[in-house]
Amino acid sequence: MFFGVLLLSGMVCAEPDPVILTVSGSIAKLTNKKSRIYEFRESDLRALKQHSIVTKTSWTPESTFSGPLIDDVLKTVGASGSRVKLFALNDYAYTLNRDELEKYNVILARSINNKRLEIKDRGPLWLMYPLPDMPAAERGPLLDAKLIWQVNRIVVY
Repeated sequence: MFFGVLLLSGMVCAEPDPVILTVSGSIAKLTNKKSRIYEFRESDLRALKQHSIVTKTSWTPESTFSGPLIDDVLKTVGASGSRVKLFALNDYAYTLNRDELEKYNVILARSINNKRLEIKDRGPLWLMYPLPDMPAAERGPLLDAKLIWQVNRIVVY
């Protein structure tokens, strides 16, 4: 019974709409002025227009990835830099040019095949390119390095 009470109290204390992405750097809008960051909760990302990409990756069979355009996320925070560095939960990081993200309509996938991405499934967010629409010369191991999963932070330069 004691463990049941502990479990229930943990459920009550758990935040129902936690922050899953922070953006900092060259941005005009802040939700946390003290930390100089914009915090996105799941509901904030869900409120942005959702886009889908049907593709397969080196790690997944053909699947439907859905989420907001990363460009829309950057516009929401008033990003002014031309480069963005995305970080994963394990601190893997990759820097990309904003014009490439816009050119290919890259998304921050929140779901795969209508199933919410969890941390154990490469979530909460997975940077996804429309691989079938890209020139063959741009696909392969170099592009795979850009398909960052478990994204939780973006710094704009």
